[in-house]
Amino acid sequence: MEERSANYRVMIVDDEAILRTGMVHLCDWSVYGIEIVAQASNGLEALQYIDIVHPHVVITDIVMPIMDGVEFAKIMGKEHPDIKIVVLSSYSEFNYVREVFKYGVTDYLLKPKVAAGELISLIQSLCSGIDLSGQNPLTVNNDPALLLGQWLGSSHIEEDKRNEAAPQELVQRFEDELFVVAKASTGLLLMRTSYTQSQLEQILLGLASEHLRELNYALVFLKNECLLLVNYESNRSVEVLSALKRFADGASAALSYITFVLSNVFRKLQQTKEEHIRLTPYLGKLLYFTGQTLVHEDDITIQSEKADFNQEHFTAALRSFSIDEAGAQLETLFSENTAVMAYDEYSLKRLCQNLIYTIMSTLEQLKLPVTELSSSKLKLFKKIDLAYDIEELKGIMLQFLQNLREILPGAEQQQSPILQQIYAYVHKNYANEISLSEMADSLHLNYSYLSSYFKQRTGENLTSYINRVRTDKAKELLLDHKLSVSEISRLTGFSDHNYFSKVFKKMTGMTPVEYRHQISQ
Repeated sequence: MEERSANYRVMIVDDEAILRTGMVHLCDWSVYGIEIVAQASNGLEALQYIDIVHPHVVITDIVMPIMDGVEFAKIMGKEHPDIKIVVLSSYSEFNYVREVFKYGVTDYLLKPKVAAGELISLIQSLCSGIDLSGQNPLTVNNDPALLLGQWLGSSHIEEDKRNEAAPQELVQRFEDELFVVAKASTGLLLMRTSYTQSQLEQILLGLASEHLRELNYALVFLKNECLLLVNYESNRSVEVLSALKRFADGASAALSYITFVLSNVFRKLQQTKEEHIRLTPYLGKLLYFTGQTLVHEDDITIQSEKADFNQEHFTAALRSFSIDEAGAQLETLFSENTAVMAYDEYSLKRLCQNLIYTIMSTLEQLKLPVTELSSSKLKLFKKIDLAYDIEELKGIMLQFLQNLREILPGAEQQQSPILQQIYAYVHKNYANEISLSEMADSLHLNYSYLSSYFKQRTGENLTSYINRVRTDKAKELLLDHKLSVSEISRLTGFSDHNYFSKVFKKMTGMTPVEYRHQISQ
């Protein structure tokens, strides 16, 4: 409980959290003797605050769930006729809002046209008859989520406020020893479902009340994100982690497209804003954690070398109509990047879209019919943008390659039988010593013709292709720490360990030991 100075007290009622936050940060209200004392997402919730915060003015939307602005104004007119009501709505038709004026509504403003100066003047005008000089300062038990949201929101307004001290009343709310933050992105969820922002908030607030009711917490909603702060004593660490896991599991079950990143423990409330900002890049790596609902930040790799993807080899496979070979290269790309979390969500999706362009361009150069493919390109890009995790993204790309079989009937059959035989021979015999002379004999080809034919059709030397297949297999085996590097060298057809390391480094930029160390971090 904290004693406040006397100001004109204002409550905001709107089902859109972003609009409420925008109103709070429209200006520095305290300069004008105004204080935003509470926020509510509907009329029913607002009525629960009235006797706690005693507002002089309530600014309310009309169209809201549970209890709309009309019903809210009707009740306020009967029970609290002294409180001024201002209707704020995007509905400009007077016939729609006319009903609320029956219940003592004082004024009406349109959301798109609201300016700070106009609203300040209106509030001061409505409160002009109130004498604050003799009024006892109000003692209120303010909503910690409101206080936290206002404080965190300032980091997006002015850079110099990032180190702004936490409000004293917030400090008094969170006095236990330890803090932890769980943060999630909500943008994709809202795009992929029919939930409104208000519905999303109500679901998460309900889950927090169910699973975290024994804890000291605050759940706030910022632009395209939600943040949960929990404050507790060290002897409750196991209990807190268990409760957070239940909350995250419940959120995933209800909303599907939401995963939380969990911060390390910190000891000062003041660090919350820093943690909020610092955790943002971690959200872009959550797509690698398919099926997980709560991911600890220590399990996420933020900085790593991007796994090399040779687009020339990918294009060569397309030019030879080897869809299976192109698919295998994509599989390798996704498996390697999953191991090191090389790309964030945005960068990986852009890479996938660029590969679509590469495929389209390659097929057009070959004078193949791609009209149907081109017409579906924008839909495909949209699917990539909306992919939730790495498995869904990989599935979209591999399915696109498989669809080429239908769009390009007989494409696989057009691939040179000789090339098919070469691919099959290498994949079958990579673990053994491969002699190009023996391969040529096996395929009933002249040795020099074999090498020149492969180079001409794929743009790659046959020896280089063999080493690439072996290196790709070695990467898979390096994930198994039971196998030594020497064993992997032998299992992938390199009789000489030093030569294996040399080839591997040429192909990947790292030695086998360095690669294993990186994917283990």
